[in-house]
Amino acid sequence: MATTIVSDSGERSAGVLNLGGITSGLSGYALFTVIATYGLIVLGGVVRSTDSGTACPDWPLCHGEVIPPAEVKVWIEFTHRLAASTIGFVILGLAYMVWRRAGDDRTLRGAAVLSVLLLGVQVIVGGITVGTETAAGVVAIHLTIALTLFSTLIFILVRLSRSGKVTVGPEFFALVTMAAIFALIITGAFVSQREAGLAYPDWPLFDGQVTPSDSEAGQLHYGHRFVAGVTGVILLTLWGLALRAGSSPVIAWGLTAALVLYVAQAMLGAANVWLELHTSVRILHLALASAVWAVLVFTMMWAWQNGLLLLRNTQG
Repeated sequence: MATTIVSDSGERSAGVLNLGGITSGLSGYALFTVIATYGLIVLGGVVRSTDSGTACPDWPLCHGEVIPPAEVKVWIEFTHRLAASTIGFVILGLAYMVWRRAGDDRTLRGAAVLSVLLLGVQVIVGGITVGTETAAGVVAIHLTIALTLFSTLIFILVRLSRSGKVTVGPEFFALVTMAAIFALIITGAFVSQREAGLAYPDWPLFDGQVTPSDSEAGQLHYGHRFVAGVTGVILLTLWGLALRAGSSPVIAWGLTAALVLYVAQAMLGAANVWLELHTSVRILHLALASAVWAVLVFTMMWAWQNGLLLLRNTQG
């Protein structure tokens, strides 16, 4: 049975995706900001995958110059900085327009303020990352803030595009799924920064065994794979429960897309081992990890902002 909600105008929506004004106006700008921010996160993955994070040893300049030397890794890092600066202003523009047009929607205004605060902290941590020569812990914090900011922008997009004002609270198991995906991405960052990606020469076994080695790199890599396995089971369970509950088409398709992307991302993780961390595979692996996060966050926020539940059919 289709889930229905009531919009402000009294019209009813059968739980289908309603993005009426998304191609124009503020919703369109919010969509552009989300896509641009995703591109920036992927570009950050390129920096990590090519080991270009320390190519510019200073910040905000690069080798003490506004225009850095013509070296590949230097320009990869420098391009990331330029993109971050540009998209930072795009985010500030979105926050300003949302604040002005939000009216009495305090939640939307709060999200706009949060995006500005997160952006400011992200800039500071980005500078610290350079100063610490991309220490693993600082990189993890940098990525954590990036994902949080990304999620906030997705929330703003969904809030602007929702079909009514009926909302529901987050569901526990759905939040567990998000936490698992988040943990997987962060442990992956540690694996990359600690150069533990090739701690084992094979996949799915660990040097022909099912137990980890005694080395720090071996245990870190083992932990990442273990989290990946548990996360896969959790995501598959969420998908199955949502379909069984007769969730709306948007929820069903969103979770299906997240699951398909997750499987592809896991296989790329295996390819990282088989192909000895080939640069293109590393970049795709990181890009799909962020894509899984984006699709999952969008699906959940769209459901909750439109008065729907993932795991139980509701009538509004």
